[in-house]
Amino acid sequence: MEIKCGSCDKKIVIPEEKIPSGKSFSLRCPTCKGKINVDGTEQEEKNDLANFGQQQETAYGESGNTNYDATEKPFDFLEEEGLTAMVCENDPTAIQKIREVLDIMDYSVTVPESTRDALRKMKYHVYDLILVNETFDGSDPKTNGILIYLERMNMAERRNIFVGLITKQFATRDNMAAFLKSVNITINQKDVPHIDRILKSAINENDLFFMVFKESLKKISKI
Repeated sequence: MEIKCGSCDKKIVIPEEKIPSGKSFSLRCPTCKGKINVDGTEQEEKNDLANFGQQQETAYGESGNTNYDATEKPFDFLEEEGLTAMVCENDPTAIQKIREVLDIMDYSVTVPESTRDALRKMKYHVYDLILVNETFDGSDPKTNGILIYLERMNMAERRNIFVGLITKQFATRDNMAAFLKSVNITINQKDVPHIDRILKSAINENDLFFMVFKESLKKISKI
């Protein structure tokens, strides 16, 4: 899709797969930093979106000198308040169910193809929610690269990410296992069909906990 900044007339090309389906969104112009509002519902009705999605060049501007890698920065067009999630799962049926749930919860979702792809995406974007299967991309549950990366992340950044581990080993909401694996919640694979109520409850509890935590830090002038 091609859009134009109303302030400086800069043309911006966004790959179709990065556009939230049927939703309005906004982004910042890379030139003048002005806010651009896009009516996603109106754009969805236009057949020429398919043509833009097939364009080989995904560059900011007309010159094409500044290349834009959509695979590495899947959510850089979203406003800060937009919720984002990454789903690292092998089973297509599970992915479909999770995406349906996260769409209802207003998350924009990306599904990496491999551990390497996931780590590259996390390099450029801090996700609000990450769901990772312990054997994603053929990983050994004990040496899952994504979990290791998250475990080693700076705590000030890590605490802003809700991490769910999809597992065969542990029961859903096994708090001790979640602690040992440095995740917020464990979700047994057999419970994925009910992941909507599991996530909503766990995320609400997590938000409440950190709201109290942050307020306490403010009182002692730590943040």
